[in-house]
Amino acid sequence: MRGLKCALAGLLLAGAAGMAAQEPQKPTPAPAPAEQVPTPELKPLPEAPEPIAGDAVYAPLATGQGPESMKTRVDSWLVITFGPRAVVSPMISAGIRMARPNEAYPPDWRQGMQGYARQYGSSMGTKAAFQTARFGAAAVLHEDFRYRPSHADGFFPRTFYAMGFAFVDRGPSGEPRLALANLVGAAAGGFVPNLWLPDGFNRPEDGAKRTGTKFGGYMIQNVMREFSPEIAKAFQALHLPFPRLPIPEWWTKDITVARRP
Repeated sequence: MRGLKCALAGLLLAGAAGMAAQEPQKPTPAPAPAEQVPTPELKPLPEAPEPIAGDAVYAPLATGQGPESMKTRVDSWLVITFGPRAVVSPMISAGIRMARPNEAYPPDWRQGMQGYARQYGSSMGTKAAFQTARFGAAAVLHEDFRYRPSHADGFFPRTFYAMGFAFVDRGPSGEPRLALANLVGAAAGGFVPNLWLPDGFNRPEDGAKRTGTKFGGYMIQNVMREFSPEIAKAFQALHLPFPRLPIPEWWTKDITVARRP
C-alpha cells in the first residue's frame, strides 16, 4: 500500500514537471529606451550677397547705388554750385588774376576792388552756368555722370578709361551712354560768360576755347580720381604733411575721391 502511494506521488510530480516544461516562457520585456531630446532642425544660412560691380565712392556725388533721385541731384547741385567751396575758390582765383592781370583787359577788370568784384562775379557766374546746365541736362536725360573707378590693371588702360569717362557716362540701369550732360555743361561754361566778359574775350571762338578747357578739366579730374588711392599712398610713403582738418562732408562733397574695389 505504502509503495503504491509513493508510486502515485512520483507520477504526479513527474506530470507536473512535464507540464511545466511544455508551457511556453514569456519573453523578458526589453528595457525602455532612454528618452531622446529632440534635435532642433538646422536651417542653412543664407548665402552672402555677391558684391555689386563698381561699388565705390562715386565723384562728384556722394556714395550711392542705383538711379539717383531728384532730391539727390538737387542737393548735390546746391552744394557744388553754392556751397562753401564754390564761394571761397573763386575768391582765391580772382585774387591770383588780380595779382597778375591780363593787360588786354580794360582797367575796370584789372584794377582795384571794382576789378576784383568783376573777376569774382565772372567766376561765380561761370560756375553756376556750368553746373546748372550739367545737372539739369543729366536730370532731363536721366544720365548719371558720377565717376566709377575702372577694374583694369596698368597705367595706360586706367588712364584711357578715366579720360573716356568724360565722353561716356551711365544711364539709369548702369548702361554706358553718350555723356550729353557733360557736353551741355561744358558748352554753358564756355559760352554763357560771353554775356558779361569784355570785348575781345566774348567772341564765339573764345567760348569754344573755354568749352574745350572744361572738357579737359573733366578728363584731368577723372584721372586724379582714378589714381587717388595710389596718390594717397605716395604721400604717406614720402611722409608729406597733409592737414587733417575736421571738414564736414557737405564741404568736400564735390571732390570726393574714388576708391578702387
